[in-house]
Amino acid sequence: MKAKRFLLGSLALGLLPLLSACGNLLQAQKPPVEVLAPQNRYYEAHPGEEKILTVRLAPGAEGAQVYLRLSDPCAQGKAYCPGWDTTRYPGVEHTRETFTLTASSPEATFRFAVAQDALPQGPFKWELVAVDEKGKEWTTPVYLRILQPGDTPPLEAINFWRGAAGVNPFPREDLERSFGCWQYRRYAEKNRDNPDPPHSADPSKPFYTPEGDLCARTSSLGGYGFCSTNPQQLVPQSVRVGVAGFIAVPLHRPIWITEFASPRPFWFAQYFERKDWSGVAGGMCLYGGTAMGVDGSQFLAREVLFPTPGSEVPIRGRISEWPNPIEACNATQAPKLPYRSISATWQNPVGLPISVMTSVPFQAVDTEATYARLVRTSDGAEVPVCALGSTQFWNQDSVATNVGIWVLRNYGMLVVVPKDPLDPGQEYEVEVKGLFNGQEKSYRWRFRVATEVLW
Repeated sequence: MKAKRFLLGSLALGLLPLLSACGNLLQAQKPPVEVLAPQNRYYEAHPGEEKILTVRLAPGAEGAQVYLRLSDPCAQGKAYCPGWDTTRYPGVEHTRETFTLTASSPEATFRFAVAQDALPQGPFKWELVAVDEKGKEWTTPVYLRILQPGDTPPLEAINFWRGAAGVNPFPREDLERSFGCWQYRRYAEKNRDNPDPPHSADPSKPFYTPEGDLCARTSSLGGYGFCSTNPQQLVPQSVRVGVAGFIAVPLHRPIWITEFASPRPFWFAQYFERKDWSGVAGGMCLYGGTAMGVDGSQFLAREVLFPTPGSEVPIRGRISEWPNPIEACNATQAPKLPYRSISATWQNPVGLPISVMTSVPFQAVDTEATYARLVRTSDGAEVPVCALGSTQFWNQDSVATNVGIWVLRNYGMLVVVPKDPLDPGQEYEVEVKGLFNGQEKSYRWRFRVATEVLW
């Protein structure tokens, strides 16, 4: 026993120098600078604004050199980007100087100046690079998003709708995924005249990046384009409108009003650019789009009616969507015909689609709308409607048909499409009946359209 105790004691004494060396090594691994920035090193700025990033020499560090580097694959030579300014992000000038931090000069200030005519963009990403006295390089991500004055930040905008649906808010934005989606929106715009199939990107095309490709495959995507000879009419799409656009279209809506078993971050990006209007003297176009996504897994089963009973929604109509529910309302090729309250042709503009969602994804609930009615309560006027489920959906594009059926089956959904836009400031009562895997269910509730609407 004595020999064993002596051996263990010797082993412990022998480990002391090693543990001490490991402690020194771990201590040396600390970054040589401290970054004084907002939470997540994320800035939101309006055109004409300037944001400040301060860097301070860390306690115990002898010195460091610090500078900003663009994380854009185009700027880093990782993507083919003909004609792109690789020295800056659109509408933003950043400090390009390298600073040497010492005990006598321990701080440096970096500025991000947003141009007065900057379009809503981003988020952009820089790397704050710090090189310590031994030549080791440390990087810290820094993000900036350009917002229009008065606009709503993405996290607040999406959580407004989640709150309206009675589901838990998203806790944060995944800024790295958002930056990847900004790359995709740029890629899509630069290849506008040579588009890809929906939700895909081609590695052989300019401005392709793997991060953008991931965004295309995993996000909701919305395009935007407007041309005019009056520059005052070229107003970019706001974040609030961009987010609401994914709520207004019924086949993109489910994921955003679904309850998750655990908190999930989401991502959101915008890209816009101005172009001359070809063939029109003095004409200008504004093109771009949005992308928004969430890690869709671990759902909680619950029924969600939209608009939520008793709620008020700032939308009166629908915007374009692929797959196309309006085409399905007019189709006769599906296994079962959609329900239509009158014999008519549905065409844009139509009212805000109403939805009944009964399931979580991947449970394959076959649905059929058997009856629907929408009434304006102020005078009892009935609004003509089309209603359909998974067994009633058809588009001429077979891929769109399959995607539409998949969404309706996997969320156990029925969709009711009013023939005409709803009236602002009015209350409506909706009644829906349908079959869910052969079981009949019925729903009746009321909601109101806000006096001031987005569209």
